[in-house]
Amino acid sequence: MVSVIFIPLLLAALWLGGGYLIAMFSLVSILGGLEYFTMMRAKGHRVAWIWLGLGTALFVALLIWRELDLVFAWVALLALILDAILDWDENTSVPRVFSISFGLLYTAVLPAMITRIGLDYIGQPILLSLVMMIWIVDSVAYFVGMSFGKHRNVTAVSPRKSLEGFLAGVFVPFLIVIILYFTKVDFLSGWLMALIAIAAGVFGQLGDLAESMLKRYCGVKDSSRLIPGHGGILDRVDSLLLAGSFLYCALKLFGMIECL
Repeated sequence: MVSVIFIPLLLAALWLGGGYLIAMFSLVSILGGLEYFTMMRAKGHRVAWIWLGLGTALFVALLIWRELDLVFAWVALLALILDAILDWDENTSVPRVFSISFGLLYTAVLPAMITRIGLDYIGQPILLSLVMMIWIVDSVAYFVGMSFGKHRNVTAVSPRKSLEGFLAGVFVPFLIVIILYFTKVDFLSGWLMALIAIAAGVFGQLGDLAESMLKRYCGVKDSSRLIPGHGGILDRVDSLLLAGSFLYCALKLFGMIECL
């Protein structure tokens, strides 16, 4: 039932943009942070819940004051150092700092980067196209892997994933881009669709493996039980987090996103 509600809300937020997009990814950041820090606490890291609030504040700050990115990074580092010093334990403090650092990046910075794309490209279905492409990649990679996958155990993080499925997921977005190009479907430019293909085909699948790495480390099957039969919010957006943040970096690299 939750997935039936969440998917239409996600698609609507991606299409409408603006405040709807901010609200959706704020929810992703908060729920994702809750799941992440819950897993870390269950693993034995003494992570204070205040970091969930600080992660949300970081997400919002990165959207409002873009020119202060490095300042926020320094403030976060200072807070982490103080946390370790004031609650020092030679066995747990440094691992806790690193677990918190990854959590802030994963559940606050990456959602903020994706939201920035939607705010900067108002009226262009970039994020919607990325999500649809990721879903296609996931479906094709799963089908090919289950039907033709012979080379498994490529990575110990996810032994069931096959090389054949991964390669199919890499190439199918480019096949779609080629078809769209020759059929003159140009709702987005060719170079932008190519970046989306790379984001979904390569980094989307790496994003799935990244979350599998976290779950394997914490010894859990799903990030939470939020969505019955589908796991938690991180299980639903793991591919998007890395694919979307890569796309932001690519656009930034090519000078397509301006700092306000």
